[in-house]
Amino acid sequence: MTGFIRFNGAPAVRWTPFAANTPTRSHADFERAFAEAYGDKKATPELRADVRENATAYIVQFDVPGVAKEGITVDVDEKSVRVEATFKRETVEGDTAVLSERADGSVSRAFRLSQAVDAELATARHEHGVLTLTLPKKNVAVQKRLEIN
Repeated sequence: MTGFIRFNGAPAVRWTPFAANTPTRSHADFERAFAEAYGDKKATPELRADVRENATAYIVQFDVPGVAKEGITVDVDEKSVRVEATFKRETVEGDTAVLSERADGSVSRAFRLSQAVDAELATARHEHGVLTLTLPKKNVAVQKRLEIN
């Protein structure tokens, strides 16, 4: 079995982060792995996204659990989307933290779309910890053959 090693008699996947045949890993993936391995409970939260498209629009969903809609900023231009969310922990004067694992701070995520969108018609909905953006695609110019008179 190529690419596998044995660990206590059971096959295990060999982790090769810089091998040519592995998918590209982001900086956030390495930070998350490091934080999990060394118990860093102050790790910055991240915005995970799903992007779908149909014939008329892109539908982008972000997980933003515990973030009020006032703590979210969305910027859309022709081919890019940027979302920033501010996580806040509630603190009560006089209370002492026994366990504190929830992060606070700001996190943002930006990416480019393959087709231009109409920012004027774009909508955002925040429901049950999920931010859903509906980004209508701009009409693509259709090629037209001209008759010569």
